[in-house]
Amino acid sequence: MPQDGIYHFLTAEDLARLGRVSIGSRFTVEGAAAGAHRSNLKGVSVEFADYRQYVPGDDPKHLDWRVFGRNERLYLREYEEETSLRVHLLVDSSRSMAYASKDTSKFQYASTLATAIAYITIHHQDTAGLAIFDSRCRQILPPRNGPEHLRTLANTLANTTPDAKTDLAATLHLIAEQTRKRGLVVILSDLFDDINKIKAALAHFRRRKHDVVVYQILDQAEIDFPFRESAAFEDLETTDKITTNPREIREAYQQTIGTFLLHCKQTCASLGIDHQLLSTNKNPIDALLQHLKQRALVGR
Repeated sequence: MPQDGIYHFLTAEDLARLGRVSIGSRFTVEGAAAGAHRSNLKGVSVEFADYRQYVPGDDPKHLDWRVFGRNERLYLREYEEETSLRVHLLVDSSRSMAYASKDTSKFQYASTLATAIAYITIHHQDTAGLAIFDSRCRQILPPRNGPEHLRTLANTLANTTPDAKTDLAATLHLIAEQTRKRGLVVILSDLFDDINKIKAALAHFRRRKHDVVVYQILDQAEIDFPFRESAAFEDLETTDKITTNPREIREAYQQTIGTFLLHCKQTCASLGIDHQLLSTNKNPIDALLQHLKQRALVGR
């Protein structure tokens, strides 16, 4: 596959639309460069945080003379440091993500979303990292900034083909353990795994104080089950096949998938995680922009 970078996934029109929005964390973050996101680290930046008593060697320009006038003691004003946001993009590349009832597979859809989020992040001078995983981490790009890093990230996604079984929960645990500095974790997956195990993995990220967004990506055929003629259905994870009349199992299937999706939504809600169910029949840029607008309206 040719390495055509970001334009493999996004058009010039997409970039223009994405350049007008921002993505942020609902919580405090830790970063290495000046940016526009509140940090839990106390420094000398924009937003007042607290006072502390002056000690020799402190910069006197931060003394609060009004406090001195009241109690004749020297205190410094401390501020919450504003830092860059680290965005960690975790993209599921297991075999089930290869499914496509029409032109776009779930993995292609997830890759487009991930590239778009990376573009927004880097456009605002923040840092974006990437982990592509199935039963293990296949590719890891640490969070960085700059157009060359964005190109590398997009090329890595473009050159990846889903081709392994999933062990979603175990791999997420491993990534959570390695992702120590708090930031925004964006998971793009169909979540086809034991939801109780996934819940424990998601809770791992929350214990580390990350803001987490889950984009659960399904093909519309996986939701509606529109098949009518008897056929062989293959499990892309195990390659097991069964031949059946879809009309006989449609009702049971739709009930099962509906229960699963509801459980996924409730699991994320219970952990304070932003969950978005997306179908590959919807334009991914439209879906992303709609979600970011919603996040902005609720004040992140």
